[in-house]
Amino acid sequence: MAKQKWKLSLKMPRKYDFWLHLSSLVLILFGSLMILSTSVGSTSQSDTLVVARVVFKQTVFVIIGYFMMIFLANNFTMLRTRRLGKLIGIILIIACFSTLAFAASGGSRAWIRIGPITIQPSEFVKVFMVVMIAVSIEVAGRRNFDWWTMIKTPFTFLCIFVFILILQRDLGTMVVIGMLSIISFLIPSHKNLRKAQKLVKIGLVAAFVGILFLMTPPGLELVTKIPVFSHVGTRFANAVNPFSDPYGVGYQNVQGLVGIAAGGILGKGIGQSQQKFGFLTQADNDFILAIVIEELGIFGLAIIVIGYTIIIQRLFHYAYRTKSEGYKIILIGTAMYIFLHFFLNVGGVGGLIPLTGVPLMFISSGGSSLLSVMCAIGISQAIIAKIRRQGE
Repeated sequence: MAKQKWKLSLKMPRKYDFWLHLSSLVLILFGSLMILSTSVGSTSQSDTLVVARVVFKQTVFVIIGYFMMIFLANNFTMLRTRRLGKLIGIILIIACFSTLAFAASGGSRAWIRIGPITIQPSEFVKVFMVVMIAVSIEVAGRRNFDWWTMIKTPFTFLCIFVFILILQRDLGTMVVIGMLSIISFLIPSHKNLRKAQKLVKIGLVAAFVGILFLMTPPGLELVTKIPVFSHVGTRFANAVNPFSDPYGVGYQNVQGLVGIAAGGILGKGIGQSQQKFGFLTQADNDFILAIVIEELGIFGLAIIVIGYTIIIQRLFHYAYRTKSEGYKIILIGTAMYIFLHFFLNVGGVGGLIPLTGVPLMFISSGGSSLLSVMCAIGISQAIIAKIRRQGE
């Protein structure tokens, strides 16, 4: 087989999906606008350059993310991933381990800090696991291997990453990576996977029952006794009743709900939020949805929901058009990657489920999450372009 050449281009590949591309860009621009709005709440007499720094930082990450998306859209292939996958996985393991050398933030030690820049390597693990499972099943499935042979490489990586995330005390990321891995494993219809998939489904039901138990008084008492995740107990307690301690552990949850209620249907107007002025300490990140609704009301939420709906619909559309198990896993995995973040973030901010600390994709501040989701979109566009060219 001829060696594939890397392509450097400033254009998306032929036959990419325009609506997927447009929706991603609209959400990024909208998110950048809201991040700029929330940054105003961080200004003070001693530091008047906060907004300028936020604009510069966000612009840099958007530009880098966009070019990463274009690069992957033009160069991603299953063959390249098969050759480079293990090396990329080892680099991510080293990067995730290195975060333990840095100070904790918000109870977790998941970030590498280089001056004013922070990088969360585990964000890229989410995309890596989906792609690795896709490649492993695509290659092994053609050779009729047994189920363990198909998944042993991604499963080994998953176990290592889960161990690191436990050390980092980053439950939210661990939940997302675990769910994405499970969903990716359940997508293929290979006959040798059916028994293992049935066991995984039973495990999912058991996990759901376990989560419901943790939201009961005995469950809350149990989780607080686990040293590594003692801080998680407060999040479950807040989900049950955020007003039980409105000036303590439930403060952020309550202030987020206040912002949502204050916005009403029409909102107060762009830039007119009150909660971003010290009431919500994570107004630009975990709780940015509360600021969006406070300022823009139902219309701000509609922009996010419509953008997400178009992206997810386009990804599922092409997943059903291809016979490749690997392509299906990546396209559906990317859709679920975005949906899980939406569900966990909106549910947590709305007080329906425990807060997990995961960002709202495209909207929340954070260069790592933006770069990660742009990589996922770029990989999906590479697959979509190939599916559409094959259909000509």
